[in-house]
Amino acid sequence: MRTKKSFTHRLLQAAGILALLSTSAAPVHAAATNGKVILLAADDVCGYCAAYNTAAQQYARQKGIDLRLVTNKFDPAQQAAQVDQAIAQKPAAILLWAIDGTALLPSMHKIQQAGIPLLLTDVLPDQKYDKLWEQYSGGNYEAEGRAAAHLMVDGFKAKGYGSTGDIIEITGYVGQAQTISRQKGFQDELSRIAPGIKVVGTQPGNWDQGTSTTAASGLFTKFGNSIKGVYAHEDAMAAGAIVAAERAGLAPSKLAVVGVGCEPVGVDLLKSGKLYGTVLQSPTDEAHYAIDSVVDLLNGKKLDKLRYVPMPSVTSKDDIDRICKPWTTATR
Repeated sequence: MRTKKSFTHRLLQAAGILALLSTSAAPVHAAATNGKVILLAADDVCGYCAAYNTAAQQYARQKGIDLRLVTNKFDPAQQAAQVDQAIAQKPAAILLWAIDGTALLPSMHKIQQAGIPLLLTDVLPDQKYDKLWEQYSGGNYEAEGRAAAHLMVDGFKAKGYGSTGDIIEITGYVGQAQTISRQKGFQDELSRIAPGIKVVGTQPGNWDQGTSTTAASGLFTKFGNSIKGVYAHEDAMAAGAIVAAERAGLAPSKLAVVGVGCEPVGVDLLKSGKLYGTVLQSPTDEAHYAIDSVVDLLNGKKLDKLRYVPMPSVTSKDDIDRICKPWTTATR
């Protein structure tokens, strides 16, 4: 959900995608030489990633799965090398949190050619390549954006702004699948249900609170008191925008601030009244869905191509502690 990544190698790797994908059909899955499953995931420096990795390993142990975790520091080239190393180990399956869903397509093709079942988690590449994987489990990012648009409209009404006014948007990394989908879902739905609410400024917050504070500060300086709402693609980025609003002399409780995640920082902000609403995407749910899919795969069950985690909208009027479950933080 919060993959911080480098796009340095993206174009070079993506250039070979069509050539690789145009080869003949892959063989039927070869028999694995051992029972282990390799999880290629994002580094623990990302809070969501750390909670996911912990929950996945704990749940895998409960399910009797020999899960080997390999992380990388948000570098698709490094992860491509890790895919090669994983293939050489001939695991029963590979569970992949792709740092870059486009750059890693050639690596997914290699996995298929090796006859190793591939499951995707958190990042869904272009679905026209879905023959490369057995199933994707995780968030429906476009649907999360649509839900955030409805929260924004409700927030405008709650703050007494009616259905017209200016808002700003703080996004994830530019060009990232999650960013594109959340932005599209939000803006398309907002223009449909409340065309009078306009996104007048957008800046990337890169899934980071400090970066988001700086990004939002520039937008508040440019647009000033005309801003009535903020849509941030993650609660941590919403927290950064709230800090920026306070520094600009604006009261966050008077703004319609909407985030995504139901993260610990989001829970605190909901309870304080500074965050109007958020959309749940739990790292624990996502990890459990992924491991359950591994279990089903190894048991020979037929898998649906898509399996989305629960994504309810949450405001201060809801039972926040029940819906926004605590993140898994125990030492692995």
